[in-house]
Amino acid sequence: MQLVSSILILAIALGTYASAVRVGSFNLHQYGSKKAANPSLTNTVAQIICDFDLGIIQEISDVSLKAPYVLFDELNKVSPSPYTMTLSERAGRSNTKEQYIFFNRESTSGLEVVDAYIHPDTEDNFERPPFIGTFKVKKPGNSGVKLFTIMDVHLRPDGAYTELLAMRYVIRDFISSHPQYFDQTETSLQEALDRNVVDATPDNKPSLKSNHPILIVGDFNADCSYISPTRQKLLQTINYVDFSWVITNEVKTNTRQTCTYDRILVNGDNFVNAIVPNSNTTVNIAEKFGFNLAQTLAISDHIPIKFDINW
Repeated sequence: MQLVSSILILAIALGTYASAVRVGSFNLHQYGSKKAANPSLTNTVAQIICDFDLGIIQEISDVSLKAPYVLFDELNKVSPSPYTMTLSERAGRSNTKEQYIFFNRESTSGLEVVDAYIHPDTEDNFERPPFIGTFKVKKPGNSGVKLFTIMDVHLRPDGAYTELLAMRYVIRDFISSHPQYFDQTETSLQEALDRNVVDATPDNKPSLKSNHPILIVGDFNADCSYISPTRQKLLQTINYVDFSWVITNEVKTNTRQTCTYDRILVNGDNFVNAIVPNSNTTVNIAEKFGFNLAQTLAISDHIPIKFDINW
């Protein structure tokens, strides 16, 4: 009887984890016309992204605007079922503008893109304003997650700390312009705005807890020389104390394995509780493809980060 019970529990567990959705983020490091013209490199990048049901991409840097479509075509060649591509406009103050992408394989992600736009940044806080996408879970399950929003970021290295602090303005503006996601009660919209403290202090910390999960995902440049350990602690214990830091300093996200630049922050208990334990980590490109350091760096100076979730 004990053996049968153990087998039954194992079968249930395998069924649960087999149906988990994989969400991944990858900074492609200047994926422009030169990289897009390299079929082998593009095929490798496509294979990496194909491991994700929802891919969150940074640093598409082709002034001709052709590179994202080259990658999109290759991705759909290697994938067993098609992806959609939600591509941002080119963003950036300088001439080196970049694009963000959401690659969504609806048949396996169970997600539908509701809306996507570049943050207006009327206060001029960002070198590259974040790309904000809202997703609908087509068949909600036990998690209770029906809708959620991802803020895809590539923060300026020498301004990473101030730009990350300014993400509170982005959250504030998102809440204000999307009241339909925060109207569970007569007071929930105002509570969300009040709890999203922009200029936090030790005595006035943010405490945002809404039924609409918000994720900040991407290349934060949030480690080593760009954000000191002291400032990281302030971010974690004051400015973003109400977010779960899904990717922590325990894993290194640059290719040389020295810094945790890339992060995933989640606000929303239902969402956090639905993440498969120990699935929040990096993808080891070198091991997966048998690459040495130079070959891996040719793909990107970052490695992907990811988590699995059960809707």
